[in-house]
Amino acid sequence: MMLAKARNLTAVLLLTHLLLAVSALASVRQIWAVNDGEKIDRNDLSNPNKSANSAWDGHTIKIFGARNEIIAFQLIVEAGDEGIKQLTVALPELRQHSGSARIRYAPPALDPTNYAGRPIQLFSVNYIHVKTPSHASWVFKPASSAAPRNATGWKPVQIVPENARAGRGGFPLRVEPAQNQAVWIEVYTNRNLPAGIYHGQINVNADGQKEMIPIELELFDFTLPDQNSMDAMVYYESLQPVMYHGRNLDAQYHRFAHRQRIELVHEYSIQTATAAMGLFSGQDFTRSLGYEGPGEAVGNRIIPRTFYGPGKDFDERTSAWRHADEWITFLAKKFPNALTFLYLPDEPGRSEYAYIRQLADNLHSNPGPGKTLSTFVTKRYGKELDGSIDIWDTGPLGYDIERAMEERSRGRKYWIYNGGRPAAGAIVIDAPATDPRATIWVCFKHGVDNYFFWNGVPWQHNWQKVGERRQDVWANPITFDNRGQPNKPIDDQGYINGDGVLMYPGEEKLHPDQDRGIAGPINTVQLANFRRGLQDHQYLTLARQLGLNALVNEALQAVVPRVFSDAKSTIGFAETGNEYEHARYRLAQAIASHKNRQRIEAIRPAREGGRKPWGLEPESKLGWQRYGHWMATQSQNRER
Repeated sequence: MMLAKARNLTAVLLLTHLLLAVSALASVRQIWAVNDGEKIDRNDLSNPNKSANSAWDGHTIKIFGARNEIIAFQLIVEAGDEGIKQLTVALPELRQHSGSARIRYAPPALDPTNYAGRPIQLFSVNYIHVKTPSHASWVFKPASSAAPRNATGWKPVQIVPENARAGRGGFPLRVEPAQNQAVWIEVYTNRNLPAGIYHGQINVNADGQKEMIPIELELFDFTLPDQNSMDAMVYYESLQPVMYHGRNLDAQYHRFAHRQRIELVHEYSIQTATAAMGLFSGQDFTRSLGYEGPGEAVGNRIIPRTFYGPGKDFDERTSAWRHADEWITFLAKKFPNALTFLYLPDEPGRSEYAYIRQLADNLHSNPGPGKTLSTFVTKRYGKELDGSIDIWDTGPLGYDIERAMEERSRGRKYWIYNGGRPAAGAIVIDAPATDPRATIWVCFKHGVDNYFFWNGVPWQHNWQKVGERRQDVWANPITFDNRGQPNKPIDDQGYINGDGVLMYPGEEKLHPDQDRGIAGPINTVQLANFRRGLQDHQYLTLARQLGLNALVNEALQAVVPRVFSDAKSTIGFAETGNEYEHARYRLAQAIASHKNRQRIEAIRPAREGGRKPWGLEPESKLGWQRYGHWMATQSQNRER
């Protein structure tokens, strides 16, 4: 009898253990990883990148980069039928193989822009439900071949720090049954790290079920410059963060933008520029203020005299000469490398042309130093304004490649702003993650040295909105909406998902239930891909400087073959992260190899007996072996 009871008890215990194990396993269906150039919808359980992609071989996460670079990837945790009540992810460190170097995690501070000593950062991805695609011809023609595919659904948008409020993106996370949860991980590789392979383990804990995912970082032996190889400026309206956060956080927003390699811009006077001295000297981006990363101690350089209009100081010639002379003299003394301009009427119509010509004549006729204050207009070239404009800035759909070359040959600049498919990317929620990245590649290809985005924080909605404008941007994806605007033509009723919003408020006083408890800006997939593109631009620039022209041209042909006025009705640029990463890896490999050869040549006279210098073994063979894991599946993924 006792033996039978013991057997029954054993059977019950075994069954209970089995049921608990099955329940635990049911909480996670699959864990995989993908590069930072993909948007994996919350309910996309059959994404072709699951089997392999540039950052995943089916077992190990594999990333690469140079020193002084932010490298990002996504860990995708797919919940099973039971869902996940508590999900945490950790990456304690990356250790150099056969070396002593370490990249160590440190927990986040209350200030999200306190980056010092925090080379590894973890975020949860927040999803917004897009019910209808963007409808604006200047972004893309709806239902055309240039319109993004798979535009609706639960789209990944914000990248929320791990220490956000519980239930609002902070760890631990809750994942509903049969849904994805992306964890965004960034690794900053500082300037002093030795090149080589770094290994680590990502620890995943889902309701007690623990998994360890191996990760491998290949750090190439070159360093990205602190100074950008092209400028990227985003308009910043301080009033918006004050309204939503309930306080001024300009310092945090500028540090955050600097980390993304962009500059937040608005108009300046001598008084306001003087007050912002640390922003332009680089003092605001030093470790004493918590900043560590790209551009450390390097100041911003774009200091516009006016923005979104010229004001009244330049309407009369005498006043224009005096104000321009004072401004240019001030900049020459305090910020000699500054880029400045007078912002003329925004997107002007013909009725404003005479006024623009008058303003330009007032500046260009100046015999003093103010003569160099450039006129800037958001418009494609027009002969009616020929000779009046020093800086043309057009949307991609209006960019004529030959005209831009002609204007540059005459000493003028030709920039682009915003986006527009198929000429370049569309900077909206319902476009592919890589559209901002493509736009920067397009700039490199055609010599555009400045990119302008019309706003980074238009949470209160732009002025054409009718009715209540203090919208909940965390819940409503539409951030540009001119439907119902008085006197607006019926064929120009546009609305756009995520237009302008590159950053989201980490605190929410207007909609308290959306408060993340983060005292600063929260990043987006769109802005992270701008950062990736600006880092790519440095790769391309370094390769050009090293004379690797054939490789650069090959990369451009593969990634952005038909853009601007060369674009046809279909998209002529790459739309997946894999394609960009393939090109970036080849560039990294060639740059490192070329620099190593330069070092070898530099010390060749000191070599004895033809011995190879230590520490300069080429990495290319090893690198291609490591990187080739996803190439075999690339064509299969495209076909799917």
